[in-house]
Amino acid sequence: MKTMSSEIIAAGRSALDDGTPEMRAALRMAQQAIERARCERMRHLSTQLDAVLHAATYLIGVGIRIRRVTVDRRATVIQVESTPFLHRLFAGDCAWRAQHQEGDVTVRTWFAIRYGVRIEWEERQ
Repeated sequence: MKTMSSEIIAAGRSALDDGTPEMRAALRMAQQAIERARCERMRHLSTQLDAVLHAATYLIGVGIRIRRVTVDRRATVIQVESTPFLHRLFAGDCAWRAQHQEGDVTVRTWFAIRYGVRIEWEERQ
């Protein structure tokens, strides 16, 4: 990936040196647009990671064990171990999300939102 980026940058510099003023202006605008998009993606990722840090600190502080953290473009999810305490902790804020069968066991997935992060746990019945 880095080699490809450096090749693109080298080609852009060559075009800047060899091109017409209009071509150089268009290339500069394209480079600025790419840089703005990169900065926006980095800002979004930084915001997500800050939210995960706050939510994880909160959960660890109240004694909840974290099983997995998932960060992607659409959602940030922390999966935690199920305890009866979760329903009291998230009273009024938690909701049922999904249900599936594993043999004779019904598995229900619950979630709550804290610090912009979806906190999920599964209950087996």
